[in-house]
Amino acid sequence: MRFAYVCFGALLLAGCANSSLGSLGGSSSVARPKTIIVTDFAFGPDVTAVDRAYTVRLERKIGPFPPHERKLRTLERVNEEIVATIVATLRGAGLEAQPGGPDSATDGAVLVSGELKATEAVANDVRRPKPVTEQIGFGAGRSNFAADVKVLSSGKRQLTSFSVDAGGPRGSPAGNAKLAAAQNAAISTALAEQKAAPEKLSPDTEGQARRIGRNAAEKILAYAKEQGWLAAPAEVTEAKQ
Repeated sequence: MRFAYVCFGALLLAGCANSSLGSLGGSSSVARPKTIIVTDFAFGPDVTAVDRAYTVRLERKIGPFPPHERKLRTLERVNEEIVATIVATLRGAGLEAQPGGPDSATDGAVLVSGELKATEAVANDVRRPKPVTEQIGFGAGRSNFAADVKVLSSGKRQLTSFSVDAGGPRGSPAGNAKLAAAQNAAISTALAEQKAAPEKLSPDTEGQARRIGRNAAEKILAYAKEQGWLAAPAEVTEAKQ
């Protein structure tokens, strides 16, 4: 099941180093990709997700499952929100993007992968137990985690990498109701493409996941602008028509 990858996929991404945008892409520009494929994110062993309301709704639909699976199933749903938010944001900027697996990148594609882990300050703090308001992960309380994200060519050459957290304003970046509705619809489309469960996460959990996705997408768009991938407004309008 995919949540097994979400839990253990961090092993494949160990050693991800932070760098400034474009620093690993070299001085020469990278051709605009045919599509950007956003893969499932991996989760470090310290990152958890507590969303009892979501697991209750899920159990009503599929029946009860063992308690130890609650974290994995919630993280799986969190992952889907992150991926869908990145895909929707990139599409909104005029780039072709889709959710997919690491082996689905064909020639001319770019692959986005990531790992969520506890921030260094929290991970190394062994002097005292962590209170409920200082959990490492998604849900109510102050969360202490960040995502290391890589952008790879179809040949798996790293183009750039960066780190993002769940900081930033709640809701749509501009706080515009019409924009927020359009963004929610775009995310719902990307979730459906992943065959995500229709049960929604609680607002706190969903908001943190989407802010991670939005912040990652903005970094990718900054790199895309640097590389000349973003079409002129007239070209984007013509493509949408």
